[in-house]
Amino acid sequence: MKRIFDLLKKQSPSRIIALGFGAVILTGAILLMMPFSLKKGVHLSFLNALFTSTSAVCVTGLVVVDTADSFTAIGQMVIAMLIQIGGLGIASVGVGLIIAAGRRVSIKSRLMVKEALNVDTYGGMVRLVRVVLAITLGFEAVGALISFIVFRKDYSPLHAIGISIFHSIAAFNNLGGMHNLIPYKDNILLNITTDILVIAGGLGFLVLVDIVKQKHFKKLCLHSKVVVSMTAVLLLGGMFI
Repeated sequence: MKRIFDLLKKQSPSRIIALGFGAVILTGAILLMMPFSLKKGVHLSFLNALFTSTSAVCVTGLVVVDTADSFTAIGQMVIAMLIQIGGLGIASVGVGLIIAAGRRVSIKSRLMVKEALNVDTYGGMVRLVRVVLAITLGFEAVGALISFIVFRKDYSPLHAIGISIFHSIAAFNNLGGMHNLIPYKDNILLNITTDILVIAGGLGFLVLVDIVKQKHFKKLCLHSKVVVSMTAVLLLGGMFI
């Protein structure tokens, strides 16, 4: 084990991030194959488990088995965690855990976040990670709460909580939800909530941080202005077309 850690210390930040994604995907695939993750009578091959885990971590939304019908609450929780890790990024999650543990964040860890979030400097990385985590959890918590108001009408309270959390995480990370939303096509509250989560997540962390910090379009950096403007044009243009 010590040799592995010593070897990792010698790797570049980009390589460590890639290895981290691979490790999370493989761990997720193994967990999804476990009996506690699958509903009775469901068999999941390693290939399908690997595909599901990869799709979740890489937030593609592609599935080879139905999430609601194939996985137990534990399995669905594993998928939700994989989506969250993939959306935030391995480096951001790792630094977030270090911060939560009250330990000092090393220069190499800061460099990994710099590479993962594609920023120009590693200065202020700890603060940036804190803000990213706060924005993510804030959006998802509010989204889950509003979704629960809708889903509790059709499911038991505990089931509705699980669906709401999964739906909120999936929507913010621009992934598909656990259930088909066609039955809720006329529910304005759920549709608007989902739209806001998808748009906010699609803007990206750096743009959201800039918006929270500046609070005015004219004060945003050029990157944020371009992203916000093009998002509005594409959304409105697509809607009218």
